[in-house]
Amino acid sequence: MDFGDTGLALLEFRARIDSDPYGAFANWNSNDTTPCMWYGVHCVDGKVQMLDLSSLALKGTLAPELGKLSDLRSLVLYRNRFSGVIPKEFGELTKLELLDLRENDLSGMVPAEIGEMSSLKCLLLYDNKFEGSIPSEFGKLKLLSELQFDKNLASILATRIGCANRKFRLRIWQSSWRQFNGAGLLFIQIQGALIRSLNTVLIQWFKLQKDTLAECNDSCCGSFEQQMACNERRGLLGSSKNLPAVPATAVPSTEQIIALPTTRSSGSFPAVPKETGTKSEPDDESSETNSEPADQSSQANSKPVDQSSENSKGETTAEKSSGDLWKYFIIIPCILVFIAFVALAFMCRKRAAKGIGVPKLNRSELETACEDFSNIVQAIDGCTVYKGTLSSGVEIAVTSICVSSSKEWPKSSETGFRRKIDRLSRINHKNFVNLIGYCMDDEPFSRMMVFEYAPNGTLFEHLHVEDMEHLDWSGRVRIIMGVAYCLLYMHHDLNPPISHPNLSSSFIYLTDDYAAKISEILGFDCATKSNNSVDDGSQDSKLDPYADPETNVYSFGILLLEIISGKLVYSEEQGSIEEWASQYLNDKGSLNNLVDPTLKGFKAEELEVICEVIQECIQSEPRQRPTMKDVSSKLRQAFNVTPEQAVPRLSPLWWAELEILSMETL
Repeated sequence: MDFGDTGLALLEFRARIDSDPYGAFANWNSNDTTPCMWYGVHCVDGKVQMLDLSSLALKGTLAPELGKLSDLRSLVLYRNRFSGVIPKEFGELTKLELLDLRENDLSGMVPAEIGEMSSLKCLLLYDNKFEGSIPSEFGKLKLLSELQFDKNLASILATRIGCANRKFRLRIWQSSWRQFNGAGLLFIQIQGALIRSLNTVLIQWFKLQKDTLAECNDSCCGSFEQQMACNERRGLLGSSKNLPAVPATAVPSTEQIIALPTTRSSGSFPAVPKETGTKSEPDDESSETNSEPADQSSQANSKPVDQSSENSKGETTAEKSSGDLWKYFIIIPCILVFIAFVALAFMCRKRAAKGIGVPKLNRSELETACEDFSNIVQAIDGCTVYKGTLSSGVEIAVTSICVSSSKEWPKSSETGFRRKIDRLSRINHKNFVNLIGYCMDDEPFSRMMVFEYAPNGTLFEHLHVEDMEHLDWSGRVRIIMGVAYCLLYMHHDLNPPISHPNLSSSFIYLTDDYAAKISEILGFDCATKSNNSVDDGSQDSKLDPYADPETNVYSFGILLLEIISGKLVYSEEQGSIEEWASQYLNDKGSLNNLVDPTLKGFKAEELEVICEVIQECIQSEPRQRPTMKDVSSKLRQAFNVTPEQAVPRLSPLWWAELEILSMETL
């Protein structure tokens, strides 16, 4: 396809965009000789093979002209506000392998023409407003390995999809997923962390249940409804507190639930009792009934049992059972304390023994946690971020470099990847998205990093996206202090100090209680490329890929402006936020003009201190800028927010590290 057709198709798509708050299309110029330099457009040999405009809050409709991008292999429009229908012309994208339309406002019927995408491997549609059901034409998608859609499309499903050695996974999005019960979650974490050492029988039960799930996957030639039943059972198994469930009544099932064997021939008991001259008692009434003749013959050869010994045994058993209760109050706490100390000692020993301070994991372990890498959170320039859940209930973010072979991974990239892991493993702060593991498998080739997961999105989204939760003044002050304390730790407590390569609101994530977590969750290549990305709203950023502490202080000052004003760091309308604010910063009587108009209230004395800090931080001469020790001290005196008040109220990091370390030893 020549450039004219490709460029015109993309420009038609841009013409249907009603709102672009991030300025993603700022460099889409019709006078360019190639669209390959446009933001979100990725080319191979001059052909457009990927269009990635995820998490940009774009508002508009999908252009049918996108169906003319015949070389397109990946179309990612995740987490935007596109409305209308999916154009049937998308069916002409016969080379497309990934279609990601999650978390939009799309409606209407899912077009049957998607069934003509012969190369499609991954179709992500959930959290939209589609009607009807999954078209039967999807049965033609022989390469499809992942299909995610909303529950309503499955509940009224009336079609069947053929078997082509595939696995379907029902993804049901619930808006209340981010709401946690702190006590309940902590209990689940404790249960998951101790399950391997305290409950081996439960592990065996899980293995049996996984065997039944494997049967579900092997019998993929059954109806699609049966596939959904298997997926529901897989979801139930993911919760460690669930017991074996009967098959859903709406779906007839011929499978038999496998019960855990309870005979005394299992475990440490021998299958055939040794000849000791005494008779072993039958296990249950059924065994007595079924083997009555044998019992009679054996009783003839056995010695009589002394009645007094039986009575004394009964009395001893009664005394023993009555005295067992106190043991639970002593033994169980001792076991918990012992395991905690062993785990901490093991963790410290591991970290001291390794050149890299976090454990190395296998791809298979992360694949299980991330449900076969099906839950994509973000995809940016050669890097994909997946969400996963450990068996303890702790959520993780897994960053994977999109390189499929060691031939595509030069030695310089390997060195940079190792250095990044070594660098991030030194950071351990509750206001930082901490690195808790990594993966470096050669077959299949994998380079991954495992981080904590912050479920409430980025600070940028909460400041600039209308649909996100609004932050009040006290919430913004707490976020400011969390970032300040984390930078104080990175600059002054670590030796040598560490600076963030691109401090901005897009790299600050929020926990379930809206505490700030500075992030570097993107991979080595991604972190380098994203510095010049429009995603953080700073087109003309002068930040170095590995900034120094003085640059972080400057970025912190700009961040303060963004937080209190709710304005983008850069926009064509206002220019840079620094230039816009300069007219108010020098006049204390005009400071109120800096405040976000959506705020219902703020404290004038706190605003005055923030503005003083901003002026000090954004000085043009780096040596004249204050240190983060000075900044955090001044802000703490004004806000009276301690480090303990700025961190998340529930931090699952310890439990995540404990489980990952236990996974490493298996």
